[in-house]
Amino acid sequence: MSSNITGISGIQKVCNLVFSLISGMAFSYYLSLSATNMFTLFFAILLYFLYERAYVIQEKKIKIASICCGLPLTAFCYFAKYRFVWEDPTTRVSRTVIYILGFFWFFMAVCKVLYQKISDIDLNQLRPAPVRKKKLLVFFSSIMILLLAWLPYFLYLFPGDVTADSILEMQQAAGMEALSNHHPIAHMFMIKIFYTLGQFLFHGDQTLSVATYSVAQAILLAAAFSYLVLTLYETGVKKFVLVLVVLAYALPAYHGTYSVTMWKDIWFGGIVLVLVTTLWRILMKYRTGSEKIPVFELVMFGIFSVATCLFRSNGLYAFVFLLLFLILYFLPRKQIQILIISVSALAVSLIIKGPVYQAMGVTQPDTIESLSIPAQQISCAICDGAELTEEQRDLLNQIVDVSRIPERYAPQISDSIKNLVRETDNQAFIGEHRLEFLKLWVSLGLQNPKSYLLAHIDQTYGYWYPDVQYWVYASEFRSDGFELKKESKLSKESGERLEKWRNAYSSHYYWGLFWSIGLTTWVAIFMAGAVFVKKRKAFLLLYTPLAGVFLTLMIATPVFSEFRYYYSAFTTLPLLCMIPLIKEDYFLWKNANAEISEEQEEIPNEN
Repeated sequence: MSSNITGISGIQKVCNLVFSLISGMAFSYYLSLSATNMFTLFFAILLYFLYERAYVIQEKKIKIASICCGLPLTAFCYFAKYRFVWEDPTTRVSRTVIYILGFFWFFMAVCKVLYQKISDIDLNQLRPAPVRKKKLLVFFSSIMILLLAWLPYFLYLFPGDVTADSILEMQQAAGMEALSNHHPIAHMFMIKIFYTLGQFLFHGDQTLSVATYSVAQAILLAAAFSYLVLTLYETGVKKFVLVLVVLAYALPAYHGTYSVTMWKDIWFGGIVLVLVTTLWRILMKYRTGSEKIPVFELVMFGIFSVATCLFRSNGLYAFVFLLLFLILYFLPRKQIQILIISVSALAVSLIIKGPVYQAMGVTQPDTIESLSIPAQQISCAICDGAELTEEQRDLLNQIVDVSRIPERYAPQISDSIKNLVRETDNQAFIGEHRLEFLKLWVSLGLQNPKSYLLAHIDQTYGYWYPDVQYWVYASEFRSDGFELKKESKLSKESGERLEKWRNAYSSHYYWGLFWSIGLTTWVAIFMAGAVFVKKRKAFLLLYTPLAGVFLTLMIATPVFSEFRYYYSAFTTLPLLCMIPLIKEDYFLWKNANAEISEEQEEIPNEN
């Protein structure tokens, strides 16, 4: 792809100078630099040359994608510093204008330059169509490499990380507690299957039974990652790319640690990756003229669509979000096969989560669990001095002691307020008076918009702002009701070195970026723009499951920056980064039977 190049007029030079000065001030505000700090001028000088470089890029799709990417990134930066911008009434308007104009012009310019740079990148390599034997070798060798890379974590954390959430599911699996869908029943059954297998293999040893579960989870997670590696290999990417993708899953400590952590989020991360990878395979075959999509892809898509809905409560909503866009894309093209499977998967999931769970006696999560954001907003408004009418106060007092809200409200975590509601033990009242509570929430928000906005920012900013650090790994090992022993199989010295590696992200520059939840969101947005630039708009469908997860967190997250809640973003990001850089009509889908000589195998594709 080539970009239209134009000269820079004198007026444009002046505009670039003005915007570089504005952006320099925006960065200075952002970094809390004083008015005499010389870096303000350095920023302006460097940005001027960036803006001159960006201006000459006039390709329409690049400009559109840069604007669409620059807008959310500007909003994220602005709202992350919302309190700082608004703290001084005398400068709030000027600072707001400087922030918005300065950051938007900066992000738009950076995106334009980067989109132009990657517009001609092609990661394909000309080589013979892969045979079954080589594909199996790639798949299973990837699994083995990942398992070997993760082995130290298993030995160090032996038999695996078991937390309070894990114990609740284990107790349900063992029949010690009634079934509850507070944690997905589907995940509880996985625990039951592999824990029971461990009981059989190791004659009732509960520690080794948990270890059996950990090994099974690690194998299945490695298989999910290797499925992507296999698909990339089949698509004809260069071999060094395959190595980089394997390393992307092997090196970060969170993959190794999570492979042996008994959480539903780990399964969900692998499931979403397989779902998106399968959809990618389907789209490539469909868009390159394949007469019939193979049964394998259709079956895989159906199974993992159901799994997406069942392994996290917000997975159902993320899949519905994907389904809406599948209908918009495939229905006009009269391709109803994939739509039938998608709708059927949703129907099966609803039946399982409804009548089936009801017949099994499964209780649903309490009402307040899904109302984290509204509860936090109302609490913030009350803490900020909002005046409640007698009717509003009486309504709230039915479910919570309003007088205790100021002492219990925590801006970043909703558990304290939710537990305060649980103390009253009258959540049924919420369901019986939905409209009254909705009216209260809306009217109080209209009267206290700043409190509502601040509450929402405080409760969600870790998912959209990069410069946030919060815990990543479990810090406890629970054995309530079980005879479990945590006993590391590594030496003390080896364990200490591995622990330093696990926590290197908190103090090592650049490496810590791979742990940034907010940066993952930024990269996904940017790569979606790259898909648009490369004229592959159909592949934007592949970004919708992650967008659905993100949106559900914006609506109902109980914690401001929980890594595991967004783990599916880290599992799918390597694929989302690859999609704009790979030719969709390469040999596998369109020319699978083409004869390519072995001598051509190492010749790079110049097109």
